[in-house]
Parts: sequence; structure tokens; C-alpha cells
Amino acid sequence: MSHSRMLTTRRTKQRTRKNLAATAKRAKKLKRQQVGMVSADAAKKVSP
Repeated sequence: MSHSRMLTTRRTKQRTRKNLAATAKRAKKLKRQQVGMVSADAAKKVSP
């Protein structure tokens, strides 16, 4: 494997790992928002 190919492969793997981390972070954030919205909706329904 040539040096340039090795660097290209490494960059690709890093990019993939970075994208996966960002996606996981976004999903976690959305999940937290959903939980917040559900609890806010429940509070609205319970209070007269």
C-alpha cells in the first residue's frame, strides 16, 4: 500500500468516525427534546 493511499484510507476512516459521533450526538439531543416535550405535554394535561 502506498503512503498516499494509506493517508487517504486513514482520513476516510476518521471522517466516518466523526460523522457517526455527530449523528449519535444529534440523536441523543433529539431524544432529550422528545422526552422534554412529552413531559411538558403531560404537565399541560394534568393541570386544570
